[in-house]
Amino acid sequence: MSGWAEDNRSAVQDYPFDFERYIEEQLRKIDDLEERKYAKEALLHGLGRILVCTEEKYKKLERRIYEETEIAANRYETAMTVIQKKHYDPTNETLFPVEPLDLQEDDLAEKLTTDRKRFLGTIFLEADDGMQERFLKEGSFFGSLTQREVRVEIRQAERYQKIMEQFYHIFLDNHIPWQTVHTGYLDKFYDIYLEFSETGDEGSAQRHEKTDRMTLKEIQIRYGEYERFVKTDILPLWNVEWLTFDSADFMLPGMDGICYEHEFSLEDQEEQDGYLISSNEEILEIRHEKKKIVIRSRKETFEGWKALHIIRLPAVRSLDYDAPFLTNRRRDSFLRRYAAGCGVPLLTKAELFRRIMELDVGDYIEAEGYEICEHTEDFPAVRGMNRFVRDELFPMESRRILLIRFREVKAGHYLNGCMVRFVISQIQMEISEYRCVGVIA
Repeated sequence: MSGWAEDNRSAVQDYPFDFERYIEEQLRKIDDLEERKYAKEALLHGLGRILVCTEEKYKKLERRIYEETEIAANRYETAMTVIQKKHYDPTNETLFPVEPLDLQEDDLAEKLTTDRKRFLGTIFLEADDGMQERFLKEGSFFGSLTQREVRVEIRQAERYQKIMEQFYHIFLDNHIPWQTVHTGYLDKFYDIYLEFSETGDEGSAQRHEKTDRMTLKEIQIRYGEYERFVKTDILPLWNVEWLTFDSADFMLPGMDGICYEHEFSLEDQEEQDGYLISSNEEILEIRHEKKKIVIRSRKETFEGWKALHIIRLPAVRSLDYDAPFLTNRRRDSFLRRYAAGCGVPLLTKAELFRRIMELDVGDYIEAEGYEICEHTEDFPAVRGMNRFVRDELFPMESRRILLIRFREVKAGHYLNGCMVRFVISQIQMEISEYRCVGVIA
């Protein structure tokens, strides 16, 4: 039975019965050696072979049912990692910047700079969730600029959260079920701002006419206890690519007298990849059909429409792409396939743990137990990874608490906390009668 734990067809909490060991243990209770020898021949070599044969037949039956019970391949799984900007490989066709403007620093600064504050750059805090909260509460830090003391302000890099919200709405427009995207890395990016009064600039026009943009490299910021966790020039990547297309890329549209139907052909595309159309005011309907996506519009011709290309996992690592991948991939198993074909399963302990174990977090955390709590005030709301999803039918404040306890596999790893938040965010999407909370025991 070696390797049983790695067999993805095995049940979540069922463990194999080692009949050979059991028989050997029982044989030790026979004092008469001759009788023990006869019993061993009869039981181990006779009955044992029958058990082995029966077990093999069950395995073949399980494999047959497993292969017949198929679930649709998930073409919309995402993976994220972070790299140094200088290591970015534009020839890698599986990983792309989450925000393309991150590679165009001047354009990004122009977009994020306001009349009062100058955008200096973005940092990555390689720390756990607790330190992140303390860092954000600090709000600002002191630094040195041309022998002057200045104060810089830190903010969560909300541009990544806006991209995730846009991503979610594209799924809705395409009628594709949403699955939580693991934003553990994105939640650790912070933007740094400096007030114009600190720079010595005078006048709004003069500010925007300056061609020599100030950056983080020009200011020596003192982060104190956070100094060794702050990383600069970090770029988040994921397996999602933006595409632009126009009507010239299509076959002739079909006309129903009122609207035109344009076809986005998937014939020449990678079969396992996912494609989503970004809706706009010119698009009335998006419909996914075999080998094509049909787009209804009143426009006979168009240009500049956008689509998302989600590259099938696993993603390719280029040189120095060393950080772990954070994915929302689900591990395939017989129970998952069976549950997918049985409608809504009962929420038992085994079912809850099965859902958790399917998620790609096993290298960092494991579920240990759970309990139902009545005192909701003891568990304040935590910043989840689906905060843009609105659920007004059952207010969170009125729900009882489903408290799930986790154990650290990699003790003290800075990603453990965000792994818990990812699991809780996804489980919350599937369970509406409770407010889900996760803690590391």
